[in-house]
Amino acid sequence: MDDFGSGYSSLNILKDVDLDVLKIDMKFFSKGNTAEKGAKIIEAVIRMAESLDMMVIAEGVEEKHQVDFLNDLGCDYIQGYYFGRPMSQDQYEKLTNHDEEEQHDMPQPESS
Repeated sequence: MDDFGSGYSSLNILKDVDLDVLKIDMKFFSKGNTAEKGAKIIEAVIRMAESLDMMVIAEGVEEKHQVDFLNDLGCDYIQGYYFGRPMSQDQYEKLTNHDEEEQHDMPQPESS
């Protein structure tokens, strides 16, 4: 279920529809007086998803403290501008080719 916590998502849908992944809308990471409440809701949603054997994706993550918080809660996947901005296909191919070149240059572990 995409954008859980916003729009038309509902706990009833979790009950009535067989889903295996829950994608949390990161609007819960608001600033100001509601930040603490948002963090508690995110924690509760992740725990609920775990109890329903659902994987959790958090979207819209932009800051390191958000990544750390979600990792501490056991969030399965984290995505957002913290990791990278949208890019063209050419930029992506350069990035992945660069990563592959670095992996080839790394010493390989010895087999025992």
